[in-house]
Amino acid sequence: MPHSCHARTLTEADLPSTLALCESNPRYYQHFGEPPTLENLADSMRALPPGCTPNQKSFLGFFDADELVAILDLVRGYPDEGCAYVGLFMVAASRQGRGLGTALVEHVLDGLRDQGFSRVRLAYIEGNDQARSFWLARGFHPAGDPVTTDRYVAVPLERAL
Repeated sequence: MPHSCHARTLTEADLPSTLALCESNPRYYQHFGEPPTLENLADSMRALPPGCTPNQKSFLGFFDADELVAILDLVRGYPDEGCAYVGLFMVAASRQGRGLGTALVEHVLDGLRDQGFSRVRLAYIEGNDQARSFWLARGFHPAGDPVTTDRYVAVPLERAL
């Protein structure tokens, strides 16, 4: 992790700064089909995939001093026990393009490998070329058929650890 950053679990008290970070990335939400709100971010903090329990989930904030610079929604042991799933990773727009996202992702992946996970899955929203390029450059590759939701098409990717 970049030496100036620290991570901690986000709580409802962090929702205003989380919303500001999300609002700094309007292009993501154009693809997502719904703008960020305090309510839907609170729901995201609690949301679990089918069959998962709250102790499998971490909704993390990465801070540089007191400034929230990135968020990560991570579920361990999904879709199976050897896998971790990234539900959302977002870097504040003001911090993009300088290697922060890459450094944070590599730090998290190293930690997951050290915890015994063998791979990581995620999905990007079809049409979000910025996310697609970011994850492919981090060594992720297509992993299965796209999944159509009521608002977007999710394209699954995976990386061995």
